[in-house]
Amino acid sequence: MAHDIQVVTETELKRAVQLDVTAVDVIEKAFAALASGTVVMPPILSMDIAEANGEVDVKTAYIPGFDSFAIKVSPGFFDNPKLGLPSLNGLVVVLSARTGLVEAVYLDNGYLTNTRTAAAGAVAARHLAPETVTTAGVIGAGVQARLQLKAAHLVRPFERALIWSPDETLNAEAAEWLGRETGADTRVAEDGEEVVRSSQLVVTTTPARAPVLLADWLHPDLHITAMGSDQPGKNEIDPAALVAADLY
Repeated sequence: MAHDIQVVTETELKRAVQLDVTAVDVIEKAFAALASGTVVMPPILSMDIAEANGEVDVKTAYIPGFDSFAIKVSPGFFDNPKLGLPSLNGLVVVLSARTGLVEAVYLDNGYLTNTRTAAAGAVAARHLAPETVTTAGVIGAGVQARLQLKAAHLVRPFERALIWSPDETLNAEAAEWLGRETGADTRVAEDGEEVVRSSQLVVTTTPARAPVLLADWLHPDLHITAMGSDQPGKNEIDPAALVAADLY
């Protein structure tokens, strides 16, 4: 028996879902559900495509009581900007939790991934960052770097922002965008060390395989959201920084 499958475009999803406090609250509830121990969440399927400086992650989970569950396919190809293409892409398939039939396909091109990841960073900042954040910083200058600080500003409204990455063009674009989106006084830092030493909240958003944040730069009342190291071999944070942290 045939059934209809709803196809939703990125444009339609952007009208329905924004990076706002509501999105942060939803992701917070999802973390709480996961902590309850009732959520079914298998390990991430992650495939490296080294010759293209790319990777593909497949993620899914089921919360008991929900009528549906989703499977997300999330490619990240980090040389794409050289081709005029975004680094992240992908889609989400929604299936019935009763029959397994496909109910919808969200052709989000990574939009939902970007929004969810940034909102997750905001959840971390909401619970772990200092109550007062004057300066926030990010190491990285791509889409996720910008969204992470935009999301952090929702829960810790900072006055100043610092951005640094090896890409000077991206840095300038990111600083202009973030200043416009948050109203914070935003500038490009001299290096990653300045970002960390001058900030109370720092986000790292790189696929780096050697540390971009060193333990020597740490200081009291500093929160770090490290979201880039999502595969074996990636290593944004100096391991000594993890040892030095009072909470991990």
